[in-house]
Amino acid sequence: MASQGWKIGLGSIAVILGLLVSQQIRLVGALHHTTRVQQGRILTFLVTRTLQGNHTLEAQVHRLASRLNQEPGTNLAPVRRQLLQAQQLAGLQGTQGPGVVVTIRDATGKSYPGEPSIFELVHDQYILHIVAVLSAAGARAITINNQRVVATTAIFCAGPTIRVNGINYGSPFIIRAVGPSRALLSAMAQDPDIQGWSQLVSIRTAAVRIVRVAAYRLPIDFSVAKPARTAKSAR
Repeated sequence: MASQGWKIGLGSIAVILGLLVSQQIRLVGALHHTTRVQQGRILTFLVTRTLQGNHTLEAQVHRLASRLNQEPGTNLAPVRRQLLQAQQLAGLQGTQGPGVVVTIRDATGKSYPGEPSIFELVHDQYILHIVAVLSAAGARAITINNQRVVATTAIFCAGPTIRVNGINYGSPFIIRAVGPSRALLSAMAQDPDIQGWSQLVSIRTAAVRIVRVAAYRLPIDFSVAKPARTAKSAR
C-alpha cells in the first residue's frame, strides 16, 4: 500500500510539474508576442511621424517656391535660376533630349546545357552597374521603368523582382538616359561586365533622338537635409 501511495504521489507531482512547464511556455510565448506587438507599434509610429514630417517640409518647399515665383522685380531672377537648377540636379524636374534606351529582359531559355536557372534572370547588380556606366559616360538624367534615379534611389532584388524607389518591377527593365548618345553607346559596348551579362540575358541598347525622362514624384526624405551655406551666412 505504501508503494502504491508513493506511485500516486510521484504521478501527481509529475502532472503538477507538467502543468507548471506548460504554463511557463505559454507565459513566455505571450511575453514574446507582446514584445513583438509593442515593437511593431513603435516602428509604425516612427514611420508615420517621419512621413508626416516629410509631407510638412515638402509643402513648405512648394509654398516658398510659389512665393518666390510670384515676387516682382528682376533681382530674384538669379535665385529662380538657381532654384530651377537645383531641382533639375535633384531630379525633381522632368527633362528630355538625345540619349539612349536600354531594354533588359530575363532570358527565354538556357544559354548552355545545364545552366543554373538563376543565370537566366536579370539581377540588381546588372541594373546598378548599367546606371553607373551611363552616369560616368555623361548621362544627366536616368529612369528605370519610369522611376527617376536620384541620390536616394535604392535598387535591389526582391525575390524574382527588382525594387526601385520602393516599388517592385519584373522583367523587362527599361532604362532611359538623357545624354550624349554616342558616348553612352560606346560606354555600354566597351564594358566587359555588360557584354558578359548579355550572353546570359537580353540587353539591347538603342540611340534615341528625343528621350523623355520623368521627374521624381515620390516623397522626399529630408532627414539628412541641411540649409545651404551662403556667402552671408558663412561670415
